[in-house]
Amino acid sequence: MVIDLISKSMLGYWDVSPSISQCEYQVGKRLIYVQYPKNELPAPYLARAQETVEAVWSDIENAVLFAEQVSRHFLPEFWKIHDECTKPGARFDVYSIHYNLNIPTPIYVIGKSHDFNFEYTCYDEEDLWEESPIAKNLPKPPDNFWMSIKRIKENHFEDAT
Repeated sequence: MVIDLISKSMLGYWDVSPSISQCEYQVGKRLIYVQYPKNELPAPYLARAQETVEAVWSDIENAVLFAEQVSRHFLPEFWKIHDECTKPGARFDVYSIHYNLNIPTPIYVIGKSHDFNFEYTCYDEEDLWEESPIAKNLPKPPDNFWMSIKRIKENHFEDAT
């Protein structure tokens, strides 16, 4: 995917602290944030982000898989039930990518996937012909469950939560 932070119009910008400003872009359903020193132009910081943004975007699926593995420590009961169900699909998704001024590598902010259907169909073990489906709901992660995953390099991440 081609992502052009240099010529694309930003959604907006604001101060995040007395010394740091941040600009915001939207690409599809995701947001990209680039921080820069307050009272400076963002162009050099956008150019630095532009160098990696397409590779970072291409690594989203790997970041989500990493986040799901890390989240097993925080949500053991959630994952126990999901593992028993064996329903395929990512339970989490990337909401935004952050290029923070004082952190040299981008960070993905990851939360519950709105594309994953937490409903599923199963059958009683005695229903050998699978004639009577049973609709069930898998647990969802807590609404306030977010993870920050730092991308070190391609398919290499750290939990930054």
